[in-house]
Amino acid sequence: MAIRIAQVYPHADIPVPHTRLYDALAIVNYEIGRRLARRHPVVTYPKWVAGESELESHEGVTYRRIPEGIDRVLNSLKILDTARLTSRRRPFRLSPFYYAHYAREVAHDIRDRACDLVHLHTVSNFIGPIRRANPDARIVLHMHDHSLADFDPAVIAPRLEEVALILACSRFVADEIRRLYPAAAERCHELYNGVDERFLQVTPDPAASSNVLFVGRLCPEKGVHVLLEAMRKVLQVHPGASLSLVGPLDVAPKDFVDPHRRDPLFDGLLQYYSRPDDYYDLVCRGVSELGGHAVMHGRVANAEICSQYASAGIFVFPSIWHEPFGIPVIEAMAAGLPVVATRAGAIPEVVVDGETGILVERGDSAGLAAAVGRLLSDPQMRKRMGAAGRDRVRQLFTWERSVARLEELYGRILPGAAAAPVAGAQHVAQRA
Repeated sequence: MAIRIAQVYPHADIPVPHTRLYDALAIVNYEIGRRLARRHPVVTYPKWVAGESELESHEGVTYRRIPEGIDRVLNSLKILDTARLTSRRRPFRLSPFYYAHYAREVAHDIRDRACDLVHLHTVSNFIGPIRRANPDARIVLHMHDHSLADFDPAVIAPRLEEVALILACSRFVADEIRRLYPAAAERCHELYNGVDERFLQVTPDPAASSNVLFVGRLCPEKGVHVLLEAMRKVLQVHPGASLSLVGPLDVAPKDFVDPHRRDPLFDGLLQYYSRPDDYYDLVCRGVSELGGHAVMHGRVANAEICSQYASAGIFVFPSIWHEPFGIPVIEAMAAGLPVVATRAGAIPEVVVDGETGILVERGDSAGLAAAVGRLLSDPQMRKRMGAAGRDRVRQLFTWERSVARLEELYGRILPGAAAAPVAGAQHVAQRA
């Protein structure tokens, strides 16, 4: 049975065709939507960006883009957080004023389209407006961050009562939700992100390359400064190695990363959140100190990223943040690369230490250098781990498997909605 599905997320820019996708959640919305649209009518609500149509269809998905003008004015109230006039447990983005215009417009459009199911990504304060305008719709809340665990349960718990299904992008995120909201635990399920088939079609040769690759935002929580420090040590032993940094300078507000200042690893990084240009200068100096052994490629569209993976020998993801998931890691594994990453958040669910890569402690530049050096010294280990990572992605982290699981979960709250199961599509992180 086909069901009418709405996907809701205010921050995504989803131009079509998909050649200019950059942001992880834009990719998630796009990849889930176009696969669901093979069986169901789907409308997705990205933000409107100049030069894009407010309404268009692509691959069976209707894109209804919402202009941000009014919300830009409303969201200026986030200055209350900076002035400490709001509680850290109840920041402005938890309030009903955050993207209030977007929420109202989307809620009414969903009502006019008579959608059966609303798949809401991350922003829990939209639950109320959507429910009031759509009393009969099933609401699915899909969490890609820590916000349900970070903020006041007295505000969030009543919202969760209106939700038929809670999805988390990893077991790490799901366990936090189940611990804090036991009444919602039975409705909470992990749903891993995936990669598109084109990553599995990359022809890798990690044994032949000494290039170390990072893909992601150049920001403090991703540990780029730790990687640069580690590479100075690596080059002393492996002077033929090189480093490629792919991604934009994009320093998130500190309150999105460690809102309660509980993580001591961020203590020495606070200045970079108030002055992002200082972090960019730090990264540029680190690259310069590596001479011709490091290159900053800047922002690369997701449709063009495969060539970066194809030319690398090792993928490094040195995050000091407890990652909710980490899509670049599974992209690299799909492309046949061994991974060196930190034991941060959900990463140990993705990377099997000693089999598909090597895990080190957060913020440990010496440990990171040793792991990279170990792989550079052993081309066959790089090849073996890369092949094992690709097999793990085929088993657990493709969008086809993720959407098959999603439709199965939809079927629990809307009987008849589930598609036929995909063979071998069990959604369990094995040997993690």
